Amino acid sequence: MGGAVDVGRTSGVSGAPGRWPPPRDRRGPVEVAPDVHAVVLGRGFPAANAYLVRAGEAWALVDAGWAGDATAIRRAAKEVFGSGTRPLAVLLTHVHPDHSAAAGELARSWRVPVLAHPAELPMAAGRHLPEFDTPLDRRLVMPVVRRLPVRTRARIEAAGDITDVVRPLPPDGEVPGLPGWEWVATPGHTPGHVSYLRRGDGVLISGDAALTVDADTPAGWLTGRRRVSGPPWYSTWDRELARRSVAVLAATAPRVLLPGHGYPLATGTPDALRALAADGRTRTRRAVDRAVVPLGNPSAARYRPPPRLYARLQWLGHALTALGLSPRYVVTLEVPGRRSGVVRRTTLVRAEHGGEHYLVSLTGESEWVRNVRAAGHRVVLSRGRRRTPATLVEVPADRRAPVIRSYVLRAARRPGTTAVAREARAFFGVGPDLDLDEIAAVADRFPVFRVVPDAAGG
Repeated sequence: MGGAVDVGRTSGVSGAPGRWPPPRDRRGPVEVAPDVHAVVLGRGFPAANAYLVRAGEAWALVDAGWAGDATAIRRAAKEVFGSGTRPLAVLLTHVHPDHSAAAGELARSWRVPVLAHPAELPMAAGRHLPEFDTPLDRRLVMPVVRRLPVRTRARIEAAGDITDVVRPLPPDGEVPGLPGWEWVATPGHTPGHVSYLRRGDGVLISGDAALTVDADTPAGWLTGRRRVSGPPWYSTWDRELARRSVAVLAATAPRVLLPGHGYPLATGTPDALRALAADGRTRTRRAVDRAVVPLGNPSAARYRPPPRLYARLQWLGHALTALGLSPRYVVTLEVPGRRSGVVRRTTLVRAEHGGEHYLVSLTGESEWVRNVRAAGHRVVLSRGRRRTPATLVEVPADRRAPVIRSYVLRAARRPGTTAVAREARAFFGVGPDLDLDEIAAVADRFPVFRVVPDAAGG
């Protein structure tokens, strides 16, 4: 999701640390709400929270940390509930390894079930499922995993397999054995993410639906600075859905927020969540949007000059594309200037639709569009060391809408997500669902060209 709201030092349970994670002597079990103890698991930025929740004579564990955290959790449970105790169940907010990896070992040793939302169950086998990919999975995790030996990869998957102990949560929000508690659907970070709410006194265990530590920026990773934020964008399945889930949590008006990462928040919690839900962008994202997104109404003029900073940074786009460091769908267009004859270079996104490649002008009748026409549609597209002579065939306005839609949905993005909604609105002036009729109504303002590579040039 990426949004964040500064909280400074005005909030938190008494004695809450100014940095995260806290010193070792504050890692738990620490009582953070009546009958709720927190245990901090792991070191540095990835540190996650687990919660021991008592209800009468019974108790449950909410989230289970990393694979090596089972011993620390058992030790904490013994300290709080006494020797030989075991919970009613292990309750998961979601199936990610920093919250669920130790769940199988604990559940088997305690002989209790692991409960999760039904939409999380496909991930319980520990195997990679492309339909649940996050940016981190696509760009880092899976490229590394695919290079591992087959046996090593199988061992990793087996370690994360909890299919023998996992069961679905009841469909009505009930939390078995914990009267007064309910689960609240908060999808987005994962398809079946849930939070746990004790409505009577407003205690909310939010998992990764809402955090109180800055997990989106390098400065946040290094300093552990306190900040109410949504789940990290790079490990979130659907950022727009995650933003809506923050609004759901804000509507419950919780008094105490107990996140999956970060410190307990006990002051101004509803206001912080409402502010976060109102704008899922970080300050940095808002500044970047102002600097590089064309301004004004996309349907108001035939040509909108790009922001000055965007134009000045074109050299950087050329350099990254020449080095092969930009996304694979980015290319550099080379075409002679219509007046000077000097080759002009423009970094563009190459959209794919129906098995063919296209270039779309976001700013309407742009300079590169006019140069292409003046050059008889003969251009060169380059990426890395490869230069491909090609002809750009202009697509009639009444056939552009599906191509424009594919442009916005590049790289397996989904309608309605934050990135899609932002581009649809800022570039084309249409809604986040990318309705083809709505796009068709403005398509005549956005030239589209089909790329036809020369036979000899490939």
